[in-house]
Amino acid sequence: MTTIRPATENDLAAMQHIFYLNEAQEGAKPPPLPADAPSTLRHVIKTGTAFVAEQNGQVIGHSAAITRGSITYLTDLFVHPAMQSSHVGKALLQHALPADTPLTRCTCSSTDHRAIALYIRAGIQPQWPHFNLRLNDPVRDARWQSPIETREASADLAEIELWDTRLSGRNRPQEHAFWRQEQRGVPLWFYDRDEAIGYGYVRLGAGTLWFPNACTIGPLGVNSPERATDCVLAAVDWAMRHASEVIRIDIPGPHPSLAPLLERGFHIVYVETFLSQATSPFFDARCYIASGSDLL
Repeated sequence: MTTIRPATENDLAAMQHIFYLNEAQEGAKPPPLPADAPSTLRHVIKTGTAFVAEQNGQVIGHSAAITRGSITYLTDLFVHPAMQSSHVGKALLQHALPADTPLTRCTCSSTDHRAIALYIRAGIQPQWPHFNLRLNDPVRDARWQSPIETREASADLAEIELWDTRLSGRNRPQEHAFWRQEQRGVPLWFYDRDEAIGYGYVRLGAGTLWFPNACTIGPLGVNSPERATDCVLAAVDWAMRHASEVIRIDIPGPHPSLAPLLERGFHIVYVETFLSQATSPFFDARCYIASGSDLL
């Protein structure tokens, strides 16, 4: 018999192992299982809701979500590979994203058609592809030149959070603190002459299972689609001057910087699907780039 209960920090090791088993299927030679659970998962347990599925005393799956304002975002839904297609995922989804909530439910799905079908049946509809891009061994040259001036934010962090609330559609001070304190996130302003036209984070300590030392760009928002590409190129240029050998950025399909980044050397390494219950998007995908699919 399978039971669902709230997750605690004592479940982190088991949750990490199930995540790892799913991720390891994506590559022929997976890296070793990290000793510590991802800081993002710990953050979600502290500031959101999380559940585990148990069978015979063993954790066989988990789900998690964060609610910010009127938006609930599913951050995790993983089931042990041996237990997939056994309705465990459906039960975990119902706990993390209950259908009777007045909140807008959304997530980024993997390429697994079973997961996408599960979300669609729950009333969460596909909106656009979400491209995971990576640049290996970046070389700083004229390709990344931008007419935009980049300034590090210092005393005006509250203003950065206000911009993020407006452009991401959510007020989320918890995530800003997490990015700055746990992922070495550097908040940036983008200026055209003396006018601020966008903001963004370069997170120097936001690696992945496969690339633990990678730098990740995002979230990043601008006040008009026409300046979006210039601001993204400015962020990449800043990252190249401060980051390691791998730079990551996740781009929604409608965003105008997608083609320019690919032309300049970024590669598509994975394509997710952003799904939302909202009949109209709660952010403009031409102006906003998420922090990634973990926290959007």
